Amino acid sequence: MEDIIRKITVFGATGMLGRPVVRELVNDGYDVTAMVRDTGRAASKLPEKVTLKVGDLVNKEDIAAALEGADAVYLNLSTRPDVKKHDTFIAERDGLENVLEVVGKINRKDDGSSNTENAGGNADGRKIRRVAAISSLVQRYQGSNGFNWWVFEIKRWAEKMLMEASVPVTIFYPSSFMETMDQGGILQGQRLMLVGKSRQPMHFIAGADYGRMVAESFRHHDSSDQFYDIQGTEALTFGDAALEFIKNYRRGPLKITRVPMWLIKMMGAVNGEVHYLAHIMEAMNNHPESEPDDSVWKKLGRPKVRLAEYARRL
Repeated sequence: MEDIIRKITVFGATGMLGRPVVRELVNDGYDVTAMVRDTGRAASKLPEKVTLKVGDLVNKEDIAAALEGADAVYLNLSTRPDVKKHDTFIAERDGLENVLEVVGKINRKDDGSSNTENAGGNADGRKIRRVAAISSLVQRYQGSNGFNWWVFEIKRWAEKMLMEASVPVTIFYPSSFMETMDQGGILQGQRLMLVGKSRQPMHFIAGADYGRMVAESFRHHDSSDQFYDIQGTEALTFGDAALEFIKNYRRGPLKITRVPMWLIKMMGAVNGEVHYLAHIMEAMNNHPESEPDDSVWKKLGRPKVRLAEYARRL
């Protein structure tokens, strides 16, 4: 049977970073299924061509139903700011484990083995040929300058689980997203809230460019694991990026409000979401990002969107 990926099931399709990937997969001609909790809400966010299946990552039968007929999986799973370290279910950890378990059962069933325990399976006998997932570049800051955060521990664990999977995997390590400026909580009314001192430049990437690169990666499917650092063409500190965003933003004047890191950390002692913000901004402000690997652009396409253009489009 031909080893070409045509049908992709996406988990986490309606998130800030899931939507542009789904849009570009559809634009690139893939048959996309998304497992969602609310089809009405999802339908308002995703292209009409996407097949929506109701389900939850807690339920392995839901996962199996969403994977019926799929050639590949794309995972946009994360650890939400309001999640606590000892919560019983974290999507990026437990949801990933459930998906990989179901993928393994489907593939064993298609190999003719028995006792797959309601694993579902692809009616046409096709296996799940690849699992692709988003990680991040900044999680590599873990262990630097005494920095240790349980959210990055989960990302490291997820990376290990993927690499040990019984199916070829692709892991994407994107730099900071331009969407962070207007959708990630930085934009508050007519102000951009900057936390701490940004010391390191980041190669900001637009969600649309990332989505196109993810879509292109599925055309390079083979039996190997694949790893891509995903970066844009501009290297900017968060402060410089904020100034560029303000200069090109067309929905009224913006100002920058700078919040000292010590204050955010103090507030984070009693507020879980602020605690999350303090850690992610500390890592982003201090992680020394390497220069882009031109071979990634040659393979997946050179990013097109610059931050000024992104801001003007809003």
